[in-house]
Formats: sequence, structure tokens, C-alpha cells
Amino acid sequence: MISIENEITELALGSLTAAGLKNQPSDSGFEDWFAGQLEQAREAVAEPWWDDRRNSVRVLLRKGGFKPSGRSKPAQEYLLRCLNEENFPRVNRAVDCLNIVSVRTGFPISLLKRDCFPEGAKVRFGQLGESYVFNSVGHELDLSGLICVCGGDLKAKPVGTPVKDSLAGKINEETSDIVFFVYGLAHDVGQRGAGQKEVDAAATDLHEALESWCR
Repeated sequence: MISIENEITELALGSLTAAGLKNQPSDSGFEDWFAGQLEQAREAVAEPWWDDRRNSVRVLLRKGGFKPSGRSKPAQEYLLRCLNEENFPRVNRAVDCLNIVSVRTGFPISLLKRDCFPEGAKVRFGQLGESYVFNSVGHELDLSGLICVCGGDLKAKPVGTPVKDSLAGKINEETSDIVFFVYGLAHDVGQRGAGQKEVDAAATDLHEALESWCR
């Protein structure tokens, strides 16, 4: 675990670490598990609680003045669209586990390098004019008013958000030590919309998947 300073009272945050992960090639066991998770996700998104949860995440992201729409939608909404495509996006085992747990549970999740947090993490709203690069092409995400997970010296550098993680913080094939953050609203909105219990359950699901398939 790492120490986390959460400045956003409306945020229910789930975070766990995993060390010594390996980038194993896919095999029939993992593919069978992943196919089963895809079916569960398709069933979940058809339930009323999934829409309640999507709405609660949008409520959360608006707390700091951010507008979660267009290309700035929460990450799990992008994955929802991908569920209806023939080929769900695949990267490596760790990221695949992250993506399927995120869309199945309806929560956005950041998956980041552990060494981004030498002094722990701080969660705060992005400042006016703050941004970071989120892909290899150099595209930037405007962080103004957006929930940011910060690391580095004095926990001042944003590295992850519920929309897109920074290029600097994203894991790669050589990453073995990770930390992830599940974002949810701290109180219930509708049926199974949000709450710390649901966020913690999603964090546990992802941690178990990483431990099972990335060793």
C-alpha cells in the first residue's frame, strides 16, 4: 500500500498495489477467463444499476467544474462502446484485466507505475491551465477541474485521472510494480449507483485478477 491524501470529500477511492507482476503471453486459460468476463460485462451494462453508476461517476467528475463529455468521457464509457465491437481492445494481461473489470463494474480505474509515487499520492482537482500528455503522439488532456492522482516530488505531479492516464504514468511491458485507483461517488445515487463499498469491491476484483493472471 501507499499513503494517499484525498482532498475530495465526494470521492470514494479504492486503491491497491501489486508487486512482481510479469507480462505473460496469453494462453487458453486466460482467454477463457477473459471471454467469460466479456459476457458478464455485456450482461452488467444492460442492468439499470449500470446506468445509475455511469450517472454517479459523471456527477462526481462535475464536482470540480470538469465537463465529462465528448472525448473527455470517463474511461469506462469508452470501454462500454467497445463492448459492442467485434474485437474488444487488448493490450497485455494487466491492462486487459483493468479494462474488463472497469467496464463490468462501471467505475473508471487508473493503472499506474508504482515508482510514480515515491512519497505517496495526493488526489486533488486539476488547476486552471494544468495538463499532461496521455499518448505517444503527444496529445494533451486538460486537467482543469478534473480529479487527478498526483505523485512525484511533494506529490505535486498529476499522473492519472478517471478519463485518461498520463503517458508518463502508464504501465508498459517492463512494469512489474503497479498501483491502481478506482474512482466512485462517495454516496449512493439510485440503485447500486455508488458508494465506498462498491468501489472497494471493484478494487478487490481487479487485485484478484492481477494476482491470478499476471504472475
